[in-house]
Amino acid sequence: MGSRGNIVIKEEGRTPIYFYTHWEGYRVKEILRDALVLGRSRWGDEPYLARIIFCEMVRDQKDELTGFGISTYEGDNDAENPIVYVDVSNNKVTVNHLTQTFEEFIKSMEGIPK
Repeated sequence: MGSRGNIVIKEEGRTPIYFYTHWEGYRVKEILRDALVLGRSRWGDEPYLARIIFCEMVRDQKDELTGFGISTYEGDNDAENPIVYVDVSNNKVTVNHLTQTFEEFIKSMEGIPK
C-alpha cells in the first residue's frame, strides 16, 4: 500500500541523494515544481536547494517518524510513479528520459494544481 516515489539530487562529482516518500509518490513532480519555485534564489546553491526540496516533500509531516527517507540508494518506488532526477549543478530535471531546464520543467507543470 502507499504511493512510493523518489526525487534524486545529483551534484557534480558526488554520490546522488535519494529523497523517498511512501505516500506522496504520485506527486513527486508537483513537489519538485513547488520547491523550485520557492527556492528559485537558491538554484545555484546545491545544499540549500536540496534542503528546500526535501522540506517541500515533508511539508506538514516533518514530525512523522515514518513515510519519508533520505539515502544514497533508491528507496522502494512504485512503477507508475516516475523517479525524478534533479541535476543541481546544471539546473536540469529529468523525468522519464525527458531532460528540461528548471524553467522548462516549471513551465511544463503550468495548469497542474498544487
